[in-house]
Amino acid sequence: MFNSLSFRAMEKSLDALWIKQNTIVHNIANVETPGFKAKEVTFQDILEGVRMDEGGRRYDFKATIKTDENTVMRPDGNNVDIDKENIELMNTYFQTVALYQKVSGQISDMRYVIGQAFK
Repeated sequence: MFNSLSFRAMEKSLDALWIKQNTIVHNIANVETPGFKAKEVTFQDILEGVRMDEGGRRYDFKATIKTDENTVMRPDGNNVDIDKENIELMNTYFQTVALYQKVSGQISDMRYVIGQAFK
């Protein structure tokens, strides 16, 4: 079960969401830093790392953190949009909760199956 493709995908997705959350928090912490440029991690960039190999499908997740050098939000060069960052933080939170619930559901199903085997 823990080596299944779906479980590994959920595990790696949680890792990716953790990276995204840390990047967003870093941006928020630097909202007042002159010249700071916001960084971004997109979940799609991580999911595009899916590859086919000899043994079937394998998830190869790699987070790419990009710096937005093209925009400016303030006269001092800082480009952190606090509203956008807060929305992204909440979206990341909801995605994380949904994945934790899915993982928990799979573990509960496995517990049930194991419990039925010993009756």
